[in-house]
Amino acid sequence: MKNQPIATYVLMAINVVAYAIMATYQQSPLLDPVDIVTILNAGANFNPFTLGGEPWRLVTSMFLHGHVLHLLVNMFALYSLGRDLEGDVGPLRFVILYFICGLAGGLASLAFNVYVPSVGASGALFGLYAYRLGADLMGTYDDRRQFTLVIINFVIFLVIMTAVSFLMNLDHAAHAGGFVAGLVLAVLHVKLRAFIDNRHLAVIAIALPFTLLLLPKSQVQYYRIYQRVRATEDKTHHYFRDLRTDAELGDSLHLILTRWQGIRQSLKDIPSVPQALASDTASMKMYVSFREEETGYRINLIERESYVYMDSLEVVAAKFSTVPPLQYGLNFTTPPREPEPDSTETASPAMEMKKVFFDSAWHETDDPNTARFYRIGTQDSAGRWQGAVRDYYRDGTIQMKGQYLRGMKNGIFLYYSERGTYTSAGRYDKEESIGRWEIYHWNGKLESEVFYNGQGYTRSVWDSLGNPQVENGRGKAIRWYATGQVSEEGPYQNGRRDGDWYGFHPDGKPYFHEIYRDNRIIRGMSEDRGKRYVYDQTSLYAFPVNGMAEYRKYLFLHTRKPPGFKSGTVKVVFNVGVDGSMWDFVVIEGVSPEHDAEAIRVVKEGPAWRPGLLHGHEKLPSQGYIEVIF
Repeated sequence: MKNQPIATYVLMAINVVAYAIMATYQQSPLLDPVDIVTILNAGANFNPFTLGGEPWRLVTSMFLHGHVLHLLVNMFALYSLGRDLEGDVGPLRFVILYFICGLAGGLASLAFNVYVPSVGASGALFGLYAYRLGADLMGTYDDRRQFTLVIINFVIFLVIMTAVSFLMNLDHAAHAGGFVAGLVLAVLHVKLRAFIDNRHLAVIAIALPFTLLLLPKSQVQYYRIYQRVRATEDKTHHYFRDLRTDAELGDSLHLILTRWQGIRQSLKDIPSVPQALASDTASMKMYVSFREEETGYRINLIERESYVYMDSLEVVAAKFSTVPPLQYGLNFTTPPREPEPDSTETASPAMEMKKVFFDSAWHETDDPNTARFYRIGTQDSAGRWQGAVRDYYRDGTIQMKGQYLRGMKNGIFLYYSERGTYTSAGRYDKEESIGRWEIYHWNGKLESEVFYNGQGYTRSVWDSLGNPQVENGRGKAIRWYATGQVSEEGPYQNGRRDGDWYGFHPDGKPYFHEIYRDNRIIRGMSEDRGKRYVYDQTSLYAFPVNGMAEYRKYLFLHTRKPPGFKSGTVKVVFNVGVDGSMWDFVVIEGVSPEHDAEAIRVVKEGPAWRPGLLHGHEKLPSQGYIEVIF
């Protein structure tokens, strides 16, 4: 009576138990589909991990399977082979052969595959089949009947494996490596009568993993670089999310820049990569160089507080679309759980992309033929601009790039001339200028830098050739007409206009004399076409034609109580044209939608406003401001 194949049963049991543990962990009896993270954590053979310091994966991967069908096919093959082969060679040699062939298959997988997580007993089984076929073929070649049976058995196994390959990805490199190892062992034993002693076979099994030292490490290097890229991007995201000051963010971005520079150098240092990975390596080099460039611009934007770098960032963003997609995604981590949506949050208003035309006074017009400008952006259901907005001159040249929030300028704004040069750049917080603003000459050279923190502080002024006039808030500014005639001149003290400022007509005749104290016009006098004007700071602001006292009386008498009335103040801003027209009413601080709507109504229907007056008489497009009290 033939002995029971105990070693075969033990190997089968280990495979089944390993599968059961994985299925329990993934909560899927069929492992359909298998979770890559789970199988990697369980011990799959994966080049960056195995060659990166975890050689034990060569062994563990032999006992893992990626699907119940994968397990069943391999266990059936193991039983079919083991019940005869184990009896012929003995349990110990059978186990050693199993491990040698499995290890050889794992090594072949590492050498010839590119980022393929490999599991299964197939490499070992192909090796055992090759050993059995080779031994039978070389030992019983004259027995045609036995030879035919050997071939039939092998063909059946290949047919089964081919059928399985249509249902799941199989590691053909591991199959080939195991098969070659089994065939070599058969030749050594049957033909050459070498390594017959089990101790010699055990030495081979122990020595095989040391061949890992001979395999190229380029996949390991690239994988680690890939993970550094992901970690650097995550760190950048956290910095932008968590840091509250520009100084903190600037310091942190310097660290990020150093990381990108290190990653770029590491990519250069990879001696060679498999041909299949060459395209991804080239793409990664492009991507990292663009990230490095982008980070440098962000640092300049923050440290110099010069928002013209937003255009540079826009150019870099366009470059990213030129990077060829990666063939090998190496994001083998568990994705973070998305937070449950807050059912108490107010739904965002519906957005609609709009193209709106404007005349030269920035009045909305329906006639594109008479329009001077047009705007492209998104409006909410209340007709307010939201998010990114761009204005263009009629010929399509960019005039402005900015961000709106509920109809208010809120974010970085860049303004351009028709020549394509900058006119100004800075940031708004709900219509209020904040931080550093840059104003440019007609030729694109920087004219002045003004810092806003409640009030404006002019730190520097330059002429159109770049020569400094005001430094650290002190100096005399002079402006010229295109003819070279002085148009305006006056002093700055402590970053503010202070003292006597004089203006001149293009023919050189005196135009105005304004006395400033702390950036405010205390008294101004101007003369134009025989008329003389006297004014002060208030003339610069849009103002009710009948005076503020009369206007407040109107508001008191005509403001209605909206539904759900409660006390409060609605602050409204709006545009006032040179002809006194009023449009673009925006609530910058409200009480409720009903109160806000009533505030806009009563201002719209109210008495006329005049625009701001430059030098006491030049009408300028202005912004009106009023508080409606409920």
